[in-house]
Amino acid sequence: MESKNIVVIGSLNFDIIVKQQRMPKKGETFIADELIQGPGGKGANQAAQCAKLGLPTIMIGKVGDDRFGNALLGSLTAVGVNTSYIKKLGSTGMGIVHVMPDGDYYSTIVKGANDLITVEDIDEVSHVLEASSFIVLQQEIPDEVIEYVISKYKHTNGKIVLNNAPARVIKENILKCVDILVVNETEASFMVGKSIKSVSDAIDMGKEMLPLTGGMIVITLGKEGSVVITPSYSEFFPAENVLAVDATGAGDSFIGALIYALSGDLPIDECMKFATHVSAITVTKEGGQHSFPTQEDIESILFKN
Repeated sequence: MESKNIVVIGSLNFDIIVKQQRMPKKGETFIADELIQGPGGKGANQAAQCAKLGLPTIMIGKVGDDRFGNALLGSLTAVGVNTSYIKKLGSTGMGIVHVMPDGDYYSTIVKGANDLITVEDIDEVSHVLEASSFIVLQQEIPDEVIEYVISKYKHTNGKIVLNNAPARVIKENILKCVDILVVNETEASFMVGKSIKSVSDAIDMGKEMLPLTGGMIVITLGKEGSVVITPSYSEFFPAENVLAVDATGAGDSFIGALIYALSGDLPIDECMKFATHVSAITVTKEGGQHSFPTQEDIESILFKN
């Protein structure tokens, strides 16, 4: 598959993952089973998965000038991400994740240095963005930066991918410039103001949202699977039946794998099946980026020549 440059602009968090039987009640002190520490942040996670699958990937963001920031830079560099455009300032963003026995999780973020990214930082790397095939964004950095990137680079040859997570209200003129919108069921419900109770609900919601975007929507449905909607195509892709250990980062793994497949100009159904397969592998292992599969880990019918 031809290599294409991927640029991820987003968050880098140091994750503290607590495995426990249930969430404590108000005022209760609950004893957890295990503590896991490691790299995270939606931006860094998506960049890591792209790189682990062999895509030339550049990460743009900020970490703190502290040991957590150094750890995040080291982990991304180790999996092949170009970290030369990541700056150090303030304190590193943190993610506190509580993982339940069935693999579901509750997550809280401390923004830290992620909130210090500016449009001036973006201007400094304009040459990188103009040469990219995909510009990937999430919602863990300031609104004005995301809007600036989408507005400035909407006419380049690269596709703009926006993961609206955590969900925010997006201006109509900005959303229209997004080539690929990826949301989970909660985020989609936030954007439309309706609940998703079935796969058909998700497809209908995607069709309702589609005219507001640049032409492609993916809605992930957790254990159920995912749907994709374009002007000419809509389909449901069930999740693979695996023993889930930890769903932390599974959505980011899915997005990274989807971008990898799309960069190979594969049919949409093959892209979705591949992303589903990769995220299924991810949930069978503990932790975030550490659980993401590499090219060598994946046994797939895709890309075999």
